[in-house]
Amino acid sequence: MKAFVLAGGLGTRLKPALGDVPKPLAPVAGRPFVAHVLAWLAAQGVREAVMCAGHGADRLRAGLGERAGEVALQWSIEEQPLGTGGALAHAARFVEGPAVVVNGDTLARCGVWALERARWRRGALGAIALYRVADAASRGRVECDGPRVAGFVEKDPAHVGPAWVNGGVYAFAPRLWARFPRAADGAALPCSLEREVLPALAAEDQLAGLEVEGEFLDIGTPESWAEAGRRLAG
Repeated sequence: MKAFVLAGGLGTRLKPALGDVPKPLAPVAGRPFVAHVLAWLAAQGVREAVMCAGHGADRLRAGLGERAGEVALQWSIEEQPLGTGGALAHAARFVEGPAVVVNGDTLARCGVWALERARWRRGALGAIALYRVADAASRGRVECDGPRVAGFVEKDPAHVGPAWVNGGVYAFAPRLWARFPRAADGAALPCSLEREVLPALAAEDQLAGLEVEGEFLDIGTPESWAEAGRRLAG
C-alpha cells in the first residue's frame, strides 16, 4: 500500500514552543516527529508515501526531501487550507490502489495490513484503527457494533469511563476518493475527514473498525509533545 501522510496542520497550540516550525518537524527524541511515523511505515513494508502538506510546506519539504530512509516521498501541496478531507482530495492523482492514511502529528503503531484486511473482509470503503482509553471525557469517541463502526460522538465532559477513540490510521479503497467534494472544475474543496467523510461512511455501513493495542502518541499539546519525547527516547 501507498501511504498518505496528513501533514498540513497549523500546530496552533505548539506555536509558542515551535515558532514557525511545521508541527510534523517538531523535534522528538532526536529527529522530526514525522520521521518516526515514516520509519514505522517502512518497518511494515510501505515504500511510498505522499506528503499532504500545506502550512510550512516549503520547510517541511526542505527538511525531508524526496526520501526518508526506505520510503520514497511524493508531495501534494495545497495553496490554501483544505482540511484533512480536502487535502486527500487534492492528492487524488497519486492514488493507485488501496491506501493507508496517517496523521503526521500522531503515531499509532497498528498493523496497516491488518487494517486493510479488516476493510476488505467487510467489503467497506474504509477501516479505522481504534484505541481503548481509560477516560474519553476530553476526546471524541467511536461507537462500534462488533467490527462495524456505528458512529462518532464529539467530546463530552460528562462521559465518564473508558471508550474507543480514533487512532488516526485508516485503510481506504481507491473508490473512496470519489466521495470527497469538488468544485465544478474538479478542484478539491475544503472538507473534514473526521467530521464529514467518516461519519457519512459509518451511516452507510461502509466503515470497519479494528481494535488494536499498543501505544498512541500525539504532539498536539506541549504536554503530549513532551510525553512523546520521553516514550520514544526510552
